[in-house]
Amino acid sequence: MFKFAYLLLLAVCLVSGSTAPATRSVSNVSGAGAAYFIIDDPAEKVVSLNIASDGRLGPFARVVDAGGIGMRATHITPPGKPAALFSPGPDPLFTQGAVRVNQNAGILVTVNPGSNTIALFRIDRQDPTKLTSIGKAVNSGGEFPVSATINSKGTVACVLNGGAVNGVNCFDVDPVRGLAAKKNTQRFLNATQTTPPTGPIGSLSTITFSPDESKLLVAVKFLDENTNGFQGYVAAWNVANDGALSKDHVKSFPEDPTRGPFTLVNIPGSNAYVAADPTIGLVTFDFGNSSSLAATGVSFEIQNQVLNCWTVYSPKSKNFYTIDPALSIVNEVHYDNKLKPTLVRQYPQLAESTTLDAEVAIVKGHAYLYVLQPNTTSITVLDVDRPARASHVQTFDLAPALREAGLRSWSKQHKIGAFASTKLAHFTADKLNFQGMATFIKS
Repeated sequence: MFKFAYLLLLAVCLVSGSTAPATRSVSNVSGAGAAYFIIDDPAEKVVSLNIASDGRLGPFARVVDAGGIGMRATHITPPGKPAALFSPGPDPLFTQGAVRVNQNAGILVTVNPGSNTIALFRIDRQDPTKLTSIGKAVNSGGEFPVSATINSKGTVACVLNGGAVNGVNCFDVDPVRGLAAKKNTQRFLNATQTTPPTGPIGSLSTITFSPDESKLLVAVKFLDENTNGFQGYVAAWNVANDGALSKDHVKSFPEDPTRGPFTLVNIPGSNAYVAADPTIGLVTFDFGNSSSLAATGVSFEIQNQVLNCWTVYSPKSKNFYTIDPALSIVNEVHYDNKLKPTLVRQYPQLAESTTLDAEVAIVKGHAYLYVLQPNTTSITVLDVDRPARASHVQTFDLAPALREAGLRSWSKQHKIGAFASTKLAHFTADKLNFQGMATFIKS
């Protein structure tokens, strides 16, 4: 899989795709949009990066305080998984959706796990790297918030809490005053957890609205205490016209209960969802019709996979891309009109880079996939316009940009590890708590 010739070619691409050192002066920057993720330093920060008209990132980074302190979950190595990824591991939340953007409303929502809050920001439409806080970060209604979602109008945001007090809670979005708790939306899952939570087994993953916003869905990597393994499910609540959630939720388990759904991404034109699953590859949850709260879950094995966790969709290639951090691979998957998945192609990234959260953005009519790679302090950009033809565009070295932006962890530069001889080096840091990936593209 990782042939020497491929890695040599990739290394050449990485060097050619690197950028000049970042500068603190970031005014009057033109570009097509911005990409966002969160990091602890040690307080929670939102990092924004310029997206150019050709899809490339950089050269600078902006950093804004998210209004909370950083905290990471406790990594426990699952049976049969590589221990190196779980000691402590670069993903602090075991989740997808820690940062969410609503394009229409021009807002960003993110979680503050250590403070049990969520924060709202306004995106500058002329320079989307500029974020302005709207109101103060508000209590999430639980402990250790891990994922958020925003409705299509940008008027409601919901959060998934993953600690000892876990469940969902929703907020009205006021463009001036900020977030306000919404009545009849706090619902509990009562999973057995701690604050901070342990995982990935036993942790909560992702929250999302259904396309018609009639349901609120959550993926749970539940812990089977009898086998110390996965017994994951999807929880679903009805959403009333006034935004209130049904009192009770319905749990949908895969046909093989020893699964741990990590993500929920809608399959366009259906009431079904792709859930990346670290136990097998992925699971398809099909609700059948828009009114059903119960889904059937069918597993699909990705051969030789180790830990598929994140999933995104490209409307240009009409395929899904699932991310395996253990192998640092992007898997391209196609669904036919009968919801049958097929593995189309695999795209190895830089070895040991630990590919994490990803997002697809349409820039000037082209689809680009942005993949966070914390173990090489980088983000790789792939062109995903055509099926089975994803191509490398850039690997952006974050370390100079983060250092110039003033993040404490990058104030000292030390090249270490397997990448010490390359231009894209792994820099020591107090923590490698990277999470989330979202984009905003100018209209």
